[in-house]
Amino acid sequence: MLCMTAAANVTARASSHPEGAAGNAEPHPGLTTAGVLTAASGSAASQQATAIPPVTHNLQRHTFSKGESLYHAGEEASTAFVIEAGLVALTLANVSDRQRVVALAGPGDVVGALAPNPLHHSTGAVALSGEVVARVLPLAATDNDPAGPDRSRELAALLAAAAGEHIERLTWALEDAALPVPARVARALLRLGQRFGQHTADGAVRLTLPVTHDTLAALVGAARETTTFTVQKLRKEGLLAGTRGRYQFDPEALALYAHEAALAAR
Repeated sequence: MLCMTAAANVTARASSHPEGAAGNAEPHPGLTTAGVLTAASGSAASQQATAIPPVTHNLQRHTFSKGESLYHAGEEASTAFVIEAGLVALTLANVSDRQRVVALAGPGDVVGALAPNPLHHSTGAVALSGEVVARVLPLAATDNDPAGPDRSRELAALLAAAAGEHIERLTWALEDAALPVPARVARALLRLGQRFGQHTADGAVRLTLPVTHDTLAALVGAARETTTFTVQKLRKEGLLAGTRGRYQFDPEALALYAHEAALAAR
């Protein structure tokens, strides 16, 4: 039996449907700053990281370079990671010679083993940005932390919250599987905007991430050529502006497009 390995943000983020308005998340009371990821910068040190929960402050910090794996699918799952800065892709084994990305994780997200009594990681995790900084959380600490039972309970609650959000992500992924590629791409952009985007004064969402068309294709489970064609179509229709990891869109218009694309395929 595989353990639950995933990415989930422990902040109290809005749990609206991916076709709803993006970027309306409220920070957890224990978090003090908003995470910012910039594609132009290759260093996590130059990115303003979300303040991680105080209970994780004494955990060991580890830095991963771009392309370096935090863990591999199939490895023994005894550790979770609290992302402090940078962007991480959660990956499945290659399917039809293509790697599948399950989700992207950023500052404040918890990735890795989220359930007690784990066996092996069901996904891998690789650093997408120039540098990823994470706190290392051994699962043993949730049962018998040297700091005492109260801290153990807090760490266990942190993983439980992360596991709950992972279930929500899996539900979205199952919904997407039956949709045509245009709807999947639009919904993926909406979710990325909800998690990582910034609102502009006119209500648009600005999304700046080190995400290539290859990564976007792996995220939606489509060929790169099909994904690129869809992105170009969104630009031609005025629903998406920008390129190379820098995008801007009206979340309401893009949500309507995703909805109509899904209906058209029925």
